[in-house]
Amino acid sequence: MTGKYAPPAVTIRSYPDSPICDVLVVVRDQEMILRCSDYRQATQWARLERKTYKIPEPDTGFPANEEADDLPLFLRSDRN
Repeated sequence: MTGKYAPPAVTIRSYPDSPICDVLVVVRDQEMILRCSDYRQATQWARLERKTYKIPEPDTGFPANEEADDLPLFLRSDRN
């Protein structure tokens, strides 16, 4: 059986006034939700799931090269 599936995706869902976050993983139209105690743990799980399912990192919208010198230091990529 061959079918078209949406590309796999990993997203983090947070809730107002709560430290709890969910990591939503969608692969082959199947959903898996991981409940995490805080945002730090959710980002770790999201990275692990992206690596496991070979999902590329999301586009942040910032240029890859350092042409934009007006970006704050914490948004610039590390040159080392």
